[in-house]
Amino acid sequence: MLSTVHKADILRKAGYDVPTGLASLGAQDMGEVIDALYGDYVAARAARSLREADEAQQASTVRQHPGLSACA
Repeated sequence: MLSTVHKADILRKAGYDVPTGLASLGAQDMGEVIDALYGDYVAARAARSLREADEAQQASTVRQHPGLSACA
C-alpha cells in the first residue's frame, strides 16, 4: 500500500492541486483528503483506460470488417 506522502507526490505529478500542511487540518484529516483525491485519480485513470481499450476494439473491428461501419 502506498504511503500518503507517495500518493500526494503522484497526484502532484499528475497535475492535481494537493493541499499541503493546512493548519486547520490535522495529519489524519490531511491523509483522508489525500486518500480521497487519490481514489478519484485512480478511478479516473481506470475509466480512461477502459474507454481507450473500447475505442481500440471498435477501431479494430471496423478495420477487420469495413462494411460494419456503414450500418452504424
